[in-house]
Amino acid sequence: MKINLLILFLLSACLFINKNVSGQSFCGSSGKFLVTPAEGCAPLTVNITNQMVNAENVTYAYNFDKNSTSPPEEKDWSFELSHVYDLPGNYTILQYGSIKDVAGFSLCKEVIVKENRAPKADLMTCNSGRVRLTLVDDAIAQAYDAIEINWGDGKSQSVNIKNGGRLFYDHQYASAGNIPAITVQGKHTSGNCSQTLKTTLTKETAPQALAKIRIRSVEMLASGEAKILYDGMEGIATEIWIDKGDGQFVSTGKGGQSDGAQSATISGLNARQIYRFKLSSKNFCDNLIDSPIVSSMVVKEGLVSLDEIISVAWEHYPNTDNLIQYQLKRDGSVIFSSAEQLSYLDTDVKCGTNYQYEIVAIIENDVRSYSTPFSIAPKSALPETITNGSVTVKDEKTISTQVALVGEGLTSSYNLIIERTALGSQDFQQVSQPDNQSLLFDDIDVNPNENSYCYRFTYENACNLKSPAPSVPICSILLQNRISDVYWNADAPFTASIGSYDLIQTDNAGVVKDEIPKQLETSHMLDIGSQSAFSFQVKARSADGNMESYSNVLSLRRDPIVLIPDAFTPNGDAHNERFEVKAYFVSKFSMSVFSRWGEVVFQTDDIADGWDGNIKTGKAPGGYYLYKIEMTDALGNQISRNGSFLLIR
Repeated sequence: MKINLLILFLLSACLFINKNVSGQSFCGSSGKFLVTPAEGCAPLTVNITNQMVNAENVTYAYNFDKNSTSPPEEKDWSFELSHVYDLPGNYTILQYGSIKDVAGFSLCKEVIVKENRAPKADLMTCNSGRVRLTLVDDAIAQAYDAIEINWGDGKSQSVNIKNGGRLFYDHQYASAGNIPAITVQGKHTSGNCSQTLKTTLTKETAPQALAKIRIRSVEMLASGEAKILYDGMEGIATEIWIDKGDGQFVSTGKGGQSDGAQSATISGLNARQIYRFKLSSKNFCDNLIDSPIVSSMVVKEGLVSLDEIISVAWEHYPNTDNLIQYQLKRDGSVIFSSAEQLSYLDTDVKCGTNYQYEIVAIIENDVRSYSTPFSIAPKSALPETITNGSVTVKDEKTISTQVALVGEGLTSSYNLIIERTALGSQDFQQVSQPDNQSLLFDDIDVNPNENSYCYRFTYENACNLKSPAPSVPICSILLQNRISDVYWNADAPFTASIGSYDLIQTDNAGVVKDEIPKQLETSHMLDIGSQSAFSFQVKARSADGNMESYSNVLSLRRDPIVLIPDAFTPNGDAHNERFEVKAYFVSKFSMSVFSRWGEVVFQTDDIADGWDGNIKTGKAPGGYYLYKIEMTDALGNQISRNGSFLLIR
């Protein structure tokens, strides 16, 4: 049925909407129905009489937005011809349906539902027979044109609290022991809604204290002011009193006699001192009534521990009644709560950041006392010089450094500064990125097969404090070879001293063939026998046994290797400036360079020496030149190389 209704309704709605300008109300004007009654008190039952002839699937929405251009949701449809409105208000009833083979139709009608609930009121009595009735200013009271108070002794009065009208009314009875029941009833000046509900008050139900009048919160400000929030009562004179520390309460001259939430600011106070506050109220019987006492809160000066720890402590007068708990706020968020503890160590802080702390005492009945916010930044000790570090060759393009941090001055964030220089130089340059926090650092801008590199480390904490001096330099191990031996530098790769070296020998497949203890020796005579290819690597151990460091891998072959360039360009661009021959596994070496007419233009017996392209008369002209190289390999075999190369100008 609902599916059919939905289809029919959508079709009729489309027919209706197409006849109207886009954006106009969906109410339409082609329907016809009668609603009775159209006005009355809540709860109001209305009945619908459909007056459309030959109508199909007629349904109603009893709380429709008359300005809507869209149909109501399916949950708001109803086939019922009766509806109850429980609450007051102005309602719109939408009728919609269709006439077979004609068109859809819709129409809206208004229903006015008036307030019927009894106005709320409080009653207070005196021993003299005097009473005070206070109306509650809420939506119920505001819905009435007038409120009638019947004092029960033959007297009554009609009052209007709309637009800020008075809320409290006094009445004097002849005898304190003969106070009758008092009724309060709302009145409407028009319509058929006159029999509204009544509130009945008696002497037995009247409170004899001003329990509603109480302090809600005390907030101390850095300006030396206390902000007091409290609840007042209409017509009850209430004054704020203060105890400044001598145990005696004096009037602040601040207060009022209005109902509901009130506020006042007390000036001229010391933000670092504790004060007690109370309210003193004179009721309509001229009796003074004091509220519970609420004292202010004070955060003690932050005692800052070293290395990003802030100690926060607070004080509070013990005579604040019914304390539930303390809450410590940092930058507006609660980070700690306790019913008894008066201090807290905050370790979740970082140097260089300013934090604001505030203590809140939570007291029974949702009362709060706020301290003056206290701002502080954590501090730190001076970091110590790094004394635990190592360096090792990771691969043919990478050297890894590692340090361990100990001592004072360490913070959760820091900058580990790593500097590097070539062995033998004091020109250290920083190679780590800014704000480096990696204790394990890979330096990839190196050639560990050609050079030894030295590193030193400096710690800078989040408080911008640096260790007083860089660490002692530590250097990578560079393994090299000569004709008959391999050797390495003795510079320590640790901040600790070297305990021993081992020389690791592997075959051409990378399988370890031998691990030779060398103690503190820094060279090893080669004895490779018939092996054609082999590799060596040095492993160093620290004296305390806690650190290891490896050198570069030195790969050797028994067969001599000669690398001869076929051209060079001595043009001053620092690239390929010399004619240089690389020869490996040779014991003797000599090279002569000839012009194309057979004249010797360069000669050397040093394998590390090369021709720079100059002759006695100046720069040699560009063109082809001849070379002759004589060598002896490690096994004593004679080797000759002849050829030509091009000098490019």
